[in-house]
Amino acid sequence: MPLDAIAAYLNFDMVGRMQDNKLTVQATGTSPAWAQDPRAGEHRGRLRPRRAGGSVSADRRGDVQPGERAVACSFFTGTHADYHKPSDTADKIDYEDLDRVVDFAAAIVRRLEDADRGAGVHEGRAADCRPAAAAPACAIFTGTIPDYSTEVKGLLLGGVVGGGPAEQAGLQKGDVIVEIAGQTIANIYDYTYALDVLKIGQPAKVVYMREGKKHETMLTPAARK
Repeated sequence: MPLDAIAAYLNFDMVGRMQDNKLTVQATGTSPAWAQDPRAGEHRGRLRPRRAGGSVSADRRGDVQPGERAVACSFFTGTHADYHKPSDTADKIDYEDLDRVVDFAAAIVRRLEDADRGAGVHEGRAADCRPAAAAPACAIFTGTIPDYSTEVKGLLLGGVVGGGPAEQAGLQKGDVIVEIAGQTIANIYDYTYALDVLKIGQPAKVVYMREGKKHETMLTPAARK
């Protein structure tokens, strides 16, 4: 489908296990339309939407990449201890919260439809909303569980995979990674790109903050199974 026929692209990635009523809406920098207050969708109960700026193309490994050239946003309720594990089973989904996320997004879709098939949505689209370079599949496994819902300078860990490289390196929930393998980490995107310089089985220095103090450790990446 030609992009000029698309008013907007909405992506839903991990929205079934909400925590503290927090819903992160990522890639809102792709259009000024997302800067509008979307609280019309909160009619089904308490919901705390948080807009995260940036473009879709910034996350070149993400599920939103197919829509990288369109005005887009991505809905996300955060990582958890079962992230990318077989233990993330259907019985742990909070269906009432999932229903509220759907209602919230549906209200946004209706608003876009009312704006004459998205008229004005594309105007002022962020300049960095452009195709990203193709990236190879990531075979590196670090065992980190990023916290995408909190804005800090660095990569805030929402947890670590038990027995994984991060846990073996002494990293834990609440740590903020600020450097890895000589690469400064200011956000999740810096961390994603830094993975390209890591090699399976070769230790890399990780600098992180814990309770306001800077620490260093060596993390040995493993192959993703």
